[in-house]
Amino acid sequence: MERKRNINSIIHDQLLGQLSEEEEKRLQVWIESSLENKKNYESLMQDTDLSERYRQFATVDEEQAWKKFQEKHFQVRGIHRRMLWRYAAIFMIPIIIGAAIWVGMWRNADTVPVRVQDDQLAMIRSEKMGKQKATLVLAGGQEIELKSASHQSLQDSTILPILSPEVMEETQSENGDVTATDNNKLVTYDDSEFWLTFEDGTKVHLNYNTTLKYPSHFSAASRTVYLDGEAYFQIAKDDRPFRVITANGIVKQYGTSFNVNTHVAGVTKVVLVEGAISVFPNQGDEHKIHPGELAVLNGATQDVQICKVDIEPYIAWNSGRFVFDNCSLETLMEVISRWYDKKIMFEDEDIKTIRFTGDLDRYGSIIPILKAIQRVTHLEMDVEGEAIIIRRE
Repeated sequence: MERKRNINSIIHDQLLGQLSEEEEKRLQVWIESSLENKKNYESLMQDTDLSERYRQFATVDEEQAWKKFQEKHFQVRGIHRRMLWRYAAIFMIPIIIGAAIWVGMWRNADTVPVRVQDDQLAMIRSEKMGKQKATLVLAGGQEIELKSASHQSLQDSTILPILSPEVMEETQSENGDVTATDNNKLVTYDDSEFWLTFEDGTKVHLNYNTTLKYPSHFSAASRTVYLDGEAYFQIAKDDRPFRVITANGIVKQYGTSFNVNTHVAGVTKVVLVEGAISVFPNQGDEHKIHPGELAVLNGATQDVQICKVDIEPYIAWNSGRFVFDNCSLETLMEVISRWYDKKIMFEDEDIKTIRFTGDLDRYGSIIPILKAIQRVTHLEMDVEGEAIIIRRE
């Protein structure tokens, strides 16, 4: 029997005003099929602003963006907007349905949808955009192409695939750790990401262009993985310490949430969301960091710098947004280039230095995003084949 679209997808399209006549009928059938379904749907729709707020993820509140940007970067009143052409601010209103949209399976008429959180919503949207894919290289050399299967992976609240294949016996060093050569390897591409859950319950979200090495089973002494790229970790509490080893140092903790980024050569950046962790340069002492702090490990000097930061620009990608805080247009477009698999061409070199503060929908289509950026930067951005050409108006 053909499986119908899940209820989340149908309600998603309804909120955007894109529901077809046939799907509208399916939705009505589902609503009327049980009292439970009807109550759940009516409860969801009692939020009268939901549809409008949901549509706004593809719009830009330019005036509010400009006001916020001025307050942060310029204290002089009456300054003319055109005089500040080198500074651009754009704020795409993020989707506000983390606890309001439903995930369900059309297995039968009485299926009850389940409320989802921001990270789960991000997974749904990522999958719909075709971004969830990776290559798993087992310790024995076998390669497996992974793609999330919606009807299998969205069955419950722990909708992440569990990657702990029993394909080998661990070879442990004297201290109980598994050597790097005995690890499986999970690789994402420039335009993809992937979620996984380890056997201990630890959840990891790999950003694009990232490699994570991990054992098929953690040892009795510790839980150790090797990271090259960027990943968001939600560590399950356990007596064994969890260690993330990078080229520039080590992150160690026992149960918390944090982001690790090694995309800048020679540097490891660690942002702590909650809990407590320590960082170790390859040659140096332990440095403890607290929630809301950024630790930067310099591989060349072995220095560790710790400071208080707004963590949102560092972790927003995990829940489906790109947040930029006074970054250069060159940096912004490098992210766009990787994520949308496009080449970036600047007609003038000085355009690259335009500063940018903004919040973009990570799962939006590229054309509305480029139009929004050019609206406030007063630049032209044209997609020509596989390239994005950026020039002055």
